[in-house]
Amino acid sequence: MLATNMKGRKELFQTKIKLENKRKWMKLLEGYISRAHVHGLYLIFLPTMRRRMRLLWSLALACAFSVLIYVSYLLGERYHNKPFQTIVAHSHASINHIAFPVVVICNKNRLNWSRLPEIKQQYNITADKQKLFEKILTAYDGLSFHQFNVFDSLRGEDLESMNVYNFTEIASEMAWRCNEILADCIWQSRSRDCCKLFRPRRLPFGLCLAFNELEQRKPTMATGINTGLLLRLLLRKEDHAPESLFPKGFLLTILEASVWFSFPIDIVPHFRTNVAVSAVYHYFDETTLSLPSSLRRCVMDYEIDSEHFQTLEGQKYMLENCQAECQQRYLLRYCNCTVDLFYPPSNYTACRATDLPCLAAHNHLLQNFEQPEEHPYVHRDHSGLLCECLHNCKSLTLVTDMRKSVQSPWIPSNSTQNMGMWLNVYFKKPSMLVYKTNLLYTWVDLIVSFGGICQLCLGCSIISIIEFMYFSFIKIPKFYWQSYKLKMKYKRNYIN
Repeated sequence: MLATNMKGRKELFQTKIKLENKRKWMKLLEGYISRAHVHGLYLIFLPTMRRRMRLLWSLALACAFSVLIYVSYLLGERYHNKPFQTIVAHSHASINHIAFPVVVICNKNRLNWSRLPEIKQQYNITADKQKLFEKILTAYDGLSFHQFNVFDSLRGEDLESMNVYNFTEIASEMAWRCNEILADCIWQSRSRDCCKLFRPRRLPFGLCLAFNELEQRKPTMATGINTGLLLRLLLRKEDHAPESLFPKGFLLTILEASVWFSFPIDIVPHFRTNVAVSAVYHYFDETTLSLPSSLRRCVMDYEIDSEHFQTLEGQKYMLENCQAECQQRYLLRYCNCTVDLFYPPSNYTACRATDLPCLAAHNHLLQNFEQPEEHPYVHRDHSGLLCECLHNCKSLTLVTDMRKSVQSPWIPSNSTQNMGMWLNVYFKKPSMLVYKTNLLYTWVDLIVSFGGICQLCLGCSIISIIEFMYFSFIKIPKFYWQSYKLKMKYKRNYIN
């Protein structure tokens, strides 16, 4: 009888403990359900839920969670790929935000041959050296980076005796001066002294004359023909090298102030040339600057540690400056020297007279720029210059629209009135296009997208996840710990 009573009391205590635990669990679950926002999660833990329905809700929640994981992976991959987009930031930005372009003028015949007697006397050129000396200067008269074949005539010549002469210095002394080939300069509708507007400038075409490189004068609000730079170019054919076979005329280059060179425009005699300039500005915004230049595909001025950062000594990083530096490195690779007449002063070894045939021998390899991995798509007979140069992240593109008209066709071509040709450079319109490149998908977009997919799949937010973690790792362990303590208490009372 006593054993029966003891067994009954034990079962009563166990039933009482289970009922107490179930009551507390329901109270805990109801407290979480009343505040939580993870749809369907509470149904899994609801004690009154049937097993079959609990299984169905578990499958539904697992499917929703799987979709959440998969889409989150896609969002993470998209963020990792760092896609860019380029948009029009401003379609009518004022050109007053930029300077008038640099205008560089080069005579196709680079040297004023009338100064040759003075040069011979200055450098004490003897009769036995005179012919070879003039041959070298005739080659310099038409020298440019892509025309080293002008030195073909020097192959087989004994050039050792010419190494004592600095032909870069001699060519600079024989180069055309502003008062010799420029006249009647007009800047913004006012007559100006050409020699106060232009200054000597080195280019891969030789020594030229540049306007507005240092001053960076701003344009006026007036645009259109005759509102910019107007001047007359004097050909001076009588002072060209007599043995020179190069066509007569001028080369015009329109540049941004920080750019060393660009591809020139051909100006032919007896024509009036009007060059309308339009500007397009392109920049990468702040969201892209945290990425390496290899992903961004552009270089900032301060990224001197970038693998793509190479520029002319003392010059700002620009695509064209990088290409000019690349030209010098190819000259050093092939001939162990560089043509310092083309570039700003540097520590590179300058070519001497004995190096000139080497330049001619490699001229066919210095004609074109190549892009990496272009060979399957572009056929070339010879390799070119492989320069991995990128644009500056803030770059200005100057688009030129050239119009030529015959000037005074009724005047004979040999008339002194027809020896000059008019050049007119101006801004075409008072506005410019501004493009902006930014990240298509930033960390803010990642968080917003993740929040949206969480709402779609589970109907929860970050706070809901925090609540669930608090419930799972604090409330539930605390519940089981209290249940364990209650069980031990009943057990001690039962034993006693």
